[in-house]
Amino acid sequence: MIRKRLWIGLALSAVLLIHLDATAQKQLTVEDIYENPALRGRSISGLQWMANSRQFTYYQRDPETGKHIIWIYDVRNRKRDVFIDSEKVHVLAGERREKRFTLGNYFWSPDQRHILLPSGNDLYLYDSKTGEVKRLTKDEARERDPQFSPDGKKLAYLKNGNLTVLDIASGSERQLTTDASETILIGRFDWVYEEEFGIRTGFFWSPDGKRIAFWKLDQSRVPEFPIVDYIPTHNKVETMRYPKAGDPNSIVQIGVVEVESGATTWMDLGDNDDIYIPRIKWTKSPQTLAILRLNRDQNHLEFLLADVTTGRTRVLFEERMSNGWIDITDDWRFLKDGRRFIWSSRRDGWKHLYMGDLQTGDLRPITRGEWDAVSIAGVDEKRKTIYYISTEVSPLERHLFGVKFDGKKRWRISRKPGWHRVSVAPNFQYYIDYSSDVMRPTMVTLRKINGARIDIIEANELPALKEYAIRPPEFLQVPAADGTPLNAFMIKPPDFDPNKKYPVLIYNYSGPGSQIVRNMWGGSRFLWHQLLAQRGYIIFGLDNRGTGARGNAFMMATYKNLGDLESQDQIAGAKWLAQQPYVDASRIGIWGWSYGGYMAALTFLKAGGLFKVGISVAPVTDWRNYDTIYTERYMLTPEKNPEGYKRSSCLRYVDQLQGRLLIVHGTADDNVHLSNTLQLAYALQNARKPFDLMLYPRKLHGIGGRDTRIHLFNMMTQYILEHL
Repeated sequence: MIRKRLWIGLALSAVLLIHLDATAQKQLTVEDIYENPALRGRSISGLQWMANSRQFTYYQRDPETGKHIIWIYDVRNRKRDVFIDSEKVHVLAGERREKRFTLGNYFWSPDQRHILLPSGNDLYLYDSKTGEVKRLTKDEARERDPQFSPDGKKLAYLKNGNLTVLDIASGSERQLTTDASETILIGRFDWVYEEEFGIRTGFFWSPDGKRIAFWKLDQSRVPEFPIVDYIPTHNKVETMRYPKAGDPNSIVQIGVVEVESGATTWMDLGDNDDIYIPRIKWTKSPQTLAILRLNRDQNHLEFLLADVTTGRTRVLFEERMSNGWIDITDDWRFLKDGRRFIWSSRRDGWKHLYMGDLQTGDLRPITRGEWDAVSIAGVDEKRKTIYYISTEVSPLERHLFGVKFDGKKRWRISRKPGWHRVSVAPNFQYYIDYSSDVMRPTMVTLRKINGARIDIIEANELPALKEYAIRPPEFLQVPAADGTPLNAFMIKPPDFDPNKKYPVLIYNYSGPGSQIVRNMWGGSRFLWHQLLAQRGYIIFGLDNRGTGARGNAFMMATYKNLGDLESQDQIAGAKWLAQQPYVDASRIGIWGWSYGGYMAALTFLKAGGLFKVGISVAPVTDWRNYDTIYTERYMLTPEKNPEGYKRSSCLRYVDQLQGRLLIVHGTADDNVHLSNTLQLAYALQNARKPFDLMLYPRKLHGIGGRDTRIHLFNMMTQYILEHL
C-alpha cells in the first residue's frame, strides 16, 4: 500500500509541477549546463561531528571570496562561523600563498583539539585552541593516507610505499615495513581491489594503539596493460597491472605489526592463495581481528576471527550464494559488550540486518520484508537502536528508518519524498540530511532524530532553473516480455501534445545492482535530457532485470549471462514505446555510458532495426576484456562459463547492425580500455558495416574536463538532431 500511494503521489507531484515552468521559454544549451555556475548548485563536504554532538565542522568554498574554508556550526544557537580559512592557514604556517592546503581533506585528532592538514607532500597540524600551525614533515616523499593513533600521539602513514609511524611530540619517524616495491604493495591496493571492492585505506590501528593491521599485495603475477599517450610526437606508454577475466590476481596477505618492536605477525588465510580479502576490521578486543575471506567465484564468504599474537584464525560463520554472488559492504559493526555485532546479509533474498554472536556465529534477523536495508547509518547501543537507510517506502527512494535490536519495533524517520543520505550525531539526537528529488537539487538540513527540521545548512536553491522550460519526469511501469513489471521514467517535451508523434531517446545503465529510475536529482545528465526534451524528444529510461532494490531474484536473474535479459527488457521497453500513440516508432534511439554503453551497443545490434540511432560511450564490448573482480562476480571465469562470455559479446552480433551507431571512447581509459572499442570497430569493418567513432585523446573513463564535456555533449546533441 505504501508503494502504491507513492506512485500516485509522484504522478500528482509531476502534474502539479508542470505549471511552474509552463511560462518558461528559455532553452538549455550544453554551455549553460557546464559553464553556468547558477545551474551547478552547492553542497558541503567533509562533515565531521564533534564528540559532544553540539557542533560539527564541514568544508565549503566561499562563493564570494573564493576562499577554501572549514566551517564550524553550533547546534544550540544554530550559527555557523569560519573555523579555518585557506589564507589564514598560509600565514600561520609561514608558507607562500601559492602553497595550497587541502582543507577539503582534513582530519580531526581523537581529542578533537588538532586538525591534520595535508599540503603538497607534507603534513601540518593546526591547534584549534591556540590557532598555531605546526609543520610535521618536510621532505620530498609523500605521506599517504595519514591516520591518528587512538590516543592522538602518533600518526601512521605510507611513505615511500612502506608503513611508517611518526611521534608527533618529538617528530621522530620510524619505518615499520621494508619490502614495498613496484610489485609489493603495503597498506594499499592494486587497481582492481580499489575499483571493485570500493576500498582505499589499507591499514588500521588496533583499539589500544599498540598494533597496526595491514594488507600486503604481491601483484607480480598480474599481467601488465599498456596505456598510450598518442599526443607527443614520440608516443609515451605507461603500463598498469590489470587482471582481466581469468587472469591471475594479486596474492594477498594480512599482517599485524607491533608499533613498539616492529615485529610483524602474519594471519593464517589458508593454503589457497587464489582468494580475496575485501575487508578487515578490529573487534573491540585489541587481540582479535575480523577478516572477510572471499573465494575467487565470490559466492562463498567466510568470516574469520584472527588471534593477532599468533596469527591463528577460525571461521565464525559463512555466507553462500548458490545462484548469484555476495556483495561486499561496510555494513557491519562490533558492539561494546565484546560479544555481539551487527551484520548485513542477502541470505533471505533481500538485504537485511542481523544480530551476530561472536562466540557461536549465530545470526538472528533484525529486519525482515521485501525491501532492502541499504546501509547502516548509526548504532545507538544505549537505546538499543539501529538507524539505517531503507527502500521500504519504494525502490525509487531511500529513507532513514530506526529499528530496535530485537526487531520488534521499526519506524520511519525521514518524511520528505525523495532520496536521503544522512550523517547521525554521536549522541543520536540529531542528524544531517542530504535530500533531493527529481526536480530539487540536494538540500542539506540539520534535523532532530525524529525527523523534525532544525535548520537549513545549505538550501542549494537554483532559481536559474525557473528560467528554463523544464518538465518533471513521470514514473511508470512497463511490462517485460514475460510480464515482469519494470520501473521506468519518461520526460516529455515542455509543449507535449498527445495528438502528435515524438521521437524517443532511451537512456540506460542496466548493470547489476544499479538504478537510473530514482526520485533523486540527476545533475548535469538530467539537464542534458531536458535540453533534448526542449528540442522535441521524449526521454525514456528503464531499470531492467539485473538492476537493484527489488530483491535477489530480480537482481541476480542475469547471473552468468550478462547482457541477455537486460537487452531483452530494453527491447521490450522500446516495443512498448512504439505502441504508444504519441511515439514515432520509426525514430527510437538508445544511449548509455560504461555498462550503459555496453548495453546501448549490444541492444542496438540485437534489436533488428528497432532502433534508428545508438550512442555507446566507453563500452565494454567483450567481457574477456574487463577486470577479474567485477566480471567474474557476475560471469565466473571464461573457463567456467565459455558460452556465457560468447553470448554476452557485442562482437558476436555485428552482422545484425542496422541504423546509425556512434561509439565514443577516451584513449587513456584505464578502466574500460580503448581496446574494447577498437575490437568492435575492427569487427564492424570486417562485416562491412558503417559506424561513427569519436575518440578523446588523453581522457579517462569519465571523459572529463569542461571543454571536453562541452565538445562531447554538443557532438552527441548534434548527432541526435541529425539522425534521430
